[in-house]
Amino acid sequence: MRVLLTGAAGFLGRALTKALLTTGHLTFPDRGDSAITELILVDRVSTPAPVSPDSPIRVRVLTGDLADAGFVDHLASLDSDSIFHLAASLTLDAERDMESAYLINVESLRRLVESSTTSAKFVFASSIAVFGGDLPASVDDSLRSEPDTTYGAHKAIAELMVADYSRKGRIDGRGLRLPIVLIRDGAPTPAVSDRIAAIVREPLMGRDVVSPLAPDTRLPVASAQAVATALIALHNLPEDALPHGRAMNLPALTVSVADMVATVERRRSGAAVGRILFDVDSELQHIVDSWPKEFTSANAVRLGLRADANFESIVENYLAGLT
Repeated sequence: MRVLLTGAAGFLGRALTKALLTTGHLTFPDRGDSAITELILVDRVSTPAPVSPDSPIRVRVLTGDLADAGFVDHLASLDSDSIFHLAASLTLDAERDMESAYLINVESLRRLVESSTTSAKFVFASSIAVFGGDLPASVDDSLRSEPDTTYGAHKAIAELMVADYSRKGRIDGRGLRLPIVLIRDGAPTPAVSDRIAAIVREPLMGRDVVSPLAPDTRLPVASAQAVATALIALHNLPEDALPHGRAMNLPALTVSVADMVATVERRRSGAAVGRILFDVDSELQHIVDSWPKEFTSANAVRLGLRADANFESIVENYLAGLT
């Protein structure tokens, strides 16, 4: 069985790669558990193939841009049994270059499905950003999508496309709306989620950091490990277990920036922990304030998907991944 993973070089892609190699199989309604024989990792930057000499899974790496129609057609021609579609042009990039972001966030998905000759299981990473406007205290699957960002609009369009192509039998699609996923390692990037992650990551690495968000800012978050587990579980669900629109929220842990700071401060004793200062970035604060503060899903909970237990566990998962 062949599995295709886009966005494989990202920290969520790396977490999902590890989870797929560990589990070694996926579930299909017509054949039950099927062993993964080939895993194709796709990104626009070079993705080192995981070293697993004892694994029966062949890992291939393909490098290319999903804005390139020819490259997307090549991916479609591989006739994968399952596709995990994580690649995206993120919030700030989409705001600054809507045309390029559309090619990656919407057009590549359309072309990947249209050009494929098989009805693959298609697991799509959507986002909390599909919601906007005057939000209730808690946002569940029933709330209408009214995004306040270009990125959110693209994700909402993609959700509808996945549902429509599934209705027509072109794919067996399902989408998981992700909260803010933490904590990416490596050098800081301009992405919204990474600027939030840096509030924790940088001081834990002994470096001072300036938080771009006010201390009372509340955020729904999840660990990359929890997301990877949920994406595989969503893949394995039978179609009749999915909600009508085929997309659901991933239940999230809600924390404030002050909670994040307190978690870091608890590690200061006996460790070289950097300082956390504050200088609010009004553009970023506006974007984050437009997102839900509590992210829930009765559908996901019924299917066994849960939020991380606490923020300390998210930090522990991050630190464990560094060793």
